[in-house]
Amino acid sequence: MLRYDVVVIGSGPAGENGAIQAAFSGKKVALIEKEAVPGGASANTGTIPSKALRETALAIQQARSRDAHGIELRVSGTVTIPELMGRRGLVTGREHSRIRNALNHAGVEQFRGIASFVDPHTLRVSVPDGGAQELQADVILLAPGTRPFHPPQYPIDNAHVYDSDSILLLDRVPRSLAVLGGGVAGCEYASLFAALGVNVKLVDSKDRLLSWLDAEMSHALEEVFRSSGIDLHQQTRAAKIEPGAKDVLVTLEDGGRIVAQKVLVASGRVGNVEALNLPAAGLQATERGLLKVNAQFQTTVPHIYAAGDVIGFPGLASVSMEQGRVAMSHACGGVLKQRVSNILPMGIYTIPELSSVGETEETLKEQGRAYVVGRASLAENARANLVGEAVGFVKLIADAENGRILGVHCIGPHASELVHTGAAVMSHKGDLQYFIEAVFNYPTLGEAYKYAAYDALDRMRERREGNVWPFERPASRSQTP
Repeated sequence: MLRYDVVVIGSGPAGENGAIQAAFSGKKVALIEKEAVPGGASANTGTIPSKALRETALAIQQARSRDAHGIELRVSGTVTIPELMGRRGLVTGREHSRIRNALNHAGVEQFRGIASFVDPHTLRVSVPDGGAQELQADVILLAPGTRPFHPPQYPIDNAHVYDSDSILLLDRVPRSLAVLGGGVAGCEYASLFAALGVNVKLVDSKDRLLSWLDAEMSHALEEVFRSSGIDLHQQTRAAKIEPGAKDVLVTLEDGGRIVAQKVLVASGRVGNVEALNLPAAGLQATERGLLKVNAQFQTTVPHIYAAGDVIGFPGLASVSMEQGRVAMSHACGGVLKQRVSNILPMGIYTIPELSSVGETEETLKEQGRAYVVGRASLAENARANLVGEAVGFVKLIADAENGRILGVHCIGPHASELVHTGAAVMSHKGDLQYFIEAVFNYPTLGEAYKYAAYDALDRMRERREGNVWPFERPASRSQTP
């Protein structure tokens, strides 16, 4: 029996950062990882691999859209998906080294094996050679991550029908793809394969894609998808999937039928908790294998914490890192991280990117709070035109009385980077005047903030003058007064 102050299960973003936080608090820490390499889904099956393929697809799309006379771009018909993923191996390898070095530097002892509870303070680690080791700890952090959910009615065989992990194992770019599910993974893969020239059909049960976003952003993404050739089938589901010799027939609940060479099932994710023997610790997961926690990320057993994808929405690597840090800071008496910021930028790596932080128009309407909206079109932004992605806009939502920034929403090139400027201003309770006074490099995407701010000030002026205040206004670039 080995004793530790803290034992962490899982080396993904939440587990890695939670373990390091506990170690830096002076605790003796062990981390258990079942795979041969660290990093979880973020480094190995999801975030990094999918973004590697996206970068290639984006480069192809940008090259096609630029006015590059004399340059002809052609994608080989025999190219494989691993070849298109380009730098994935390099980036993933460096992530593995970074994580190991960070854990070693912090003094975290690492075990490879499958962890299961013996009792609320004891874990058995089943190692690959068939042996076992028991670890006892005062505090335990569960960060086992998630995997794609397989609806029982869908025959996911990784030959005709794939999930959001196995789709990256395709040996060739398919001529057509049916994507079932309009969540983050479904939308990202739909746009990625469309950029590669694949005939994509996207099926989603909701009335709009990514329905938790600001509605205008959802509709803007739908417009971009349609213009890129993606066939949207909304407010319906797949009732039956029938793989054939060459293609797959998908019958929809509304009676429609789709034929595609390959099918991607993107139906959300389920927690990796089966092996943990949770009842021995006094814990129970939901049907989707998720764990409920309080604001400090404690489960119903106070000394057992959980963080990352296994606690559900938003399931972002960036948020998971902070959850792990806050959980272990609370458990170990630290003062550095007391809470996860309520200003959480969310990046969605579709083509084009979409990112959001703060309030939406819908949440403000529900609160009965007066607001104004300012927009700046990226079609008129010099940098967006230079990179060959002159699409989308920056949207600011501000308090109608004092101009304080309440929400920032971007769709377009590098939106996941662009949104951070707005998030920083929000965190300091800044208002529209910051963007009016700020000097932005030219040409940059960031200068769109200034024009969106001028547009919002126009709406405030209209409101003060007693004109009708429009909740909805077509996107346009306001001119500097």
